[in-house]
Amino acid sequence: MRLLGRDTELAALHAALDSLHGMVLLRGDAGIGKSRLAAHILDVAAGRGVTVLRAQAHPLQTGLAYGPIVEAIRPHADALADDCIGRLLAHREIPAAYLDGDPDLNRTRMFDAVARLVQSMAPAVFFVDDLHWADRGTVELVHYLGRNAADVLVVGAYRPGDANPSLDSLGATVRRTGTEITVAPLADAAVAELVADLLGVPPSPELLDDITRRAKGVPLFVTALVHSGLNRSGAIPVIVRDVVLDRLRTLDDTERTVLETVAVAGQAASGEVLRAICDAPVALKRLITEGVVIEHASGRSLTYRVAHPLYAEVAYAEMTLSERRALHAAVITAVENANPDDVLTLAPHYREAGDLVDPGRAARVMAKAGWRALAMRATDEAIRYLRASAEIADPADVPELAEGIGRAYQGMGKFDDAVRAWADGLDTALKHGMEAAAGKLRFRLALLNAERQDNPDARSHLSTTAEAISDRYPEAGVHQFIYVARHDQEPDLRAATARMAKLADDTSRPVAAQAIGYLGKAITAMLDGQFTDAVGYGEQAIGYARQCDAEQAFQGQRISVVLSPLHALTGNVARAIEFALEAVDTKHSIEIPTHACYSRYVLSCARYLSGDMTAALAEIDKALELSAGLPRHRARSLAQRAFLRAERGELTEAAADLDQAHQVCRAPDLGVVEVTRLAANTIALHSENRAQAEPDPDFRLFPLFCDPYAAMIRPLFSPSYAEKAFRAFGDQATLAVALADRFTAVRTGDQDLLADAVSRLESFGAVLFAAQAKLDLADPGAVLAALEVFEHAGAAPWVNRARHVARALGVRIRSARGTGPLSTRETDVVRLLAEGLSNADIASRLFLSQRTVETHLRNSYAKLGLASRVALARWGADNLG
Repeated sequence: MRLLGRDTELAALHAALDSLHGMVLLRGDAGIGKSRLAAHILDVAAGRGVTVLRAQAHPLQTGLAYGPIVEAIRPHADALADDCIGRLLAHREIPAAYLDGDPDLNRTRMFDAVARLVQSMAPAVFFVDDLHWADRGTVELVHYLGRNAADVLVVGAYRPGDANPSLDSLGATVRRTGTEITVAPLADAAVAELVADLLGVPPSPELLDDITRRAKGVPLFVTALVHSGLNRSGAIPVIVRDVVLDRLRTLDDTERTVLETVAVAGQAASGEVLRAICDAPVALKRLITEGVVIEHASGRSLTYRVAHPLYAEVAYAEMTLSERRALHAAVITAVENANPDDVLTLAPHYREAGDLVDPGRAARVMAKAGWRALAMRATDEAIRYLRASAEIADPADVPELAEGIGRAYQGMGKFDDAVRAWADGLDTALKHGMEAAAGKLRFRLALLNAERQDNPDARSHLSTTAEAISDRYPEAGVHQFIYVARHDQEPDLRAATARMAKLADDTSRPVAAQAIGYLGKAITAMLDGQFTDAVGYGEQAIGYARQCDAEQAFQGQRISVVLSPLHALTGNVARAIEFALEAVDTKHSIEIPTHACYSRYVLSCARYLSGDMTAALAEIDKALELSAGLPRHRARSLAQRAFLRAERGELTEAAADLDQAHQVCRAPDLGVVEVTRLAANTIALHSENRAQAEPDPDFRLFPLFCDPYAAMIRPLFSPSYAEKAFRAFGDQATLAVALADRFTAVRTGDQDLLADAVSRLESFGAVLFAAQAKLDLADPGAVLAALEVFEHAGAAPWVNRARHVARALGVRIRSARGTGPLSTRETDVVRLLAEGLSNADIASRLFLSQRTVETHLRNSYAKLGLASRVALARWGADNLG
């Protein structure tokens, strides 16, 4: 059949095929001819020897993550036996990789694996039809291929109007960077040619007028009306359903049965399945010949699909519920005879087959689909299948399914829904005497409750439930330690870590228990100030944790967030960053968002030590995104951002963040208290208002377990307290020793000790700490080196201090006019302020109003991170004199 009236669209497609890269989207209403255009360009590509991959989204796949992609690449999976491909396809011959990062990282790895597979077949065209039915993951993967797969042209077709934010975003991107072709209705002349081609003879004027009026240029409507033999006006509504129904009525019973089978089977509609359900080759051939069904070679097999989704939709909708269920059950039987392990194909049909299939088998298949979705972070799909499984599963399996549903909701931040799921599972467990399952669900509920409320009752309940299940679930002891450490209860903390440490003494226990045991030993050593031993125990713990399976990732995450500050404290900032990154990359966040949030906070602190203030702020912003509904973690993240903003001189914004931190968490734990004190002291130091600083209590090691990074950083911003606090860490905390020596040297005037402290801090990788110490050396070269560090970090208050010290040493450093943080007029105002002029005198000199002068001064305070007129005048004298 000729393509008529599509010269413009074909020219764009041929140009894209010639370039063979990027992405083309075909956009148009149902039946407008998008698939026909794509089929033409795919035939041209195949004729040139280009590999063609086809995928089609289907209504049944809307809840099945990456279903269309699986359909397209499964025949080629052996070309690249990548473990990420194995997980995507559930391929029995390719090992499935454990997910080892946060959701974004895992998805990127899988996307990259698919891109490499497709590129291995380049030059290639990858076509995905009906993207409006695709799940979000499929749309994002298509987008990724279009941007990253070399020598591959990605073509997608979609129907506008359906609510699909991911697809809308893709369309907007392609309109900016690629080619989007809007397939418009045919002109009347093209409709006339199409009708003539379909009939084989020129149509009568009456028939042509009728079809032209009713079809309104939509090729599918034209085709359906011609095949229906309509030549009368007013009888056919112009809606798609009725047009398709008229076409379907021309089929005999056998043909209708074949069409319905293909429509219901969806991606399972292989030749083998069709033969098993309705072996009618003559009827199938007629459907293919008339363009109702499309036949496609998939590897050595043949697959079939309804030519246009509207045919499939209408055919499916016209069946009774019992007819649909019967066909879904028949599809299940046929698929299981060929491949009983094909969960991706079977799950949608088990969900729709109702009571015509074995409920135990249906529950198991849907549970497998749900657990796979949970592992893939496809939380909506996980909930859908796990819930469907729970409705028909044996009561003994329901608590575990409920736990999975709750984990999925928790990973989405829907904490109330998670509580309801776990509570329902707990009711079932108690009703059937399943105490072990009940204990685990009680612990889940107590853990989330303690995270959200953190009152004494919640903490007590958590402790009780953790102790009750600690023998079966050793990780419960770690959670108990976390909550004990938040409050000033050192005896309780020692008791909790001692219980954990005992696990390491029993070598018969599994590696997960050994990991927890050595973590307990590490924390006990920290309590005793034995930081070298603590690092050793921690390294042993992480070694065991890395041997755990994917479902026990929490141990590795918790150990990493302990090892990161331990390495920083013992003088290895680079190693501290490595462990913080490992914690962030751990795949636990689907279960416990609080840990993902805290991991980002730890990485922010480690980045700060290295002098990368931009990265530190980026990580804390990510932590804030994860902290919704978690007041303690939100308060910590806000306080950390307040500290970082104060270090950048953004004092107004820092104060606002700190105030918000106090508001969101009225009863903070010791860790949050440490960070808020750090932020308050930093704001006070940089605003030269020491009265705002938090009081400095006698230092104890206990806060080190509540928030290690805040405990080791805060003394720097309390100079009168710093030397004593850092000495309290002991000799094994080499970073603290170097910082203590700095303050001792300043107090005693020992320049050799100060220089040695600077050298050690630099060797540790504590870039900002070393730069701050260099200001005390009173050496022009050291001060200029420190200035460079501060400028690179964007630490405006420290830049100002460095410039002031340099000027005191006789080193004049001028900001180039027009290139500094101030505008030209602000520079003029600040320069005159530095000369001692009043606001009125400045206004008179510059022919400005006093209100305008005040505005320029306010802007200058904010840009430079200064809080007083004296400080601004001094800055002007140092930099603009």
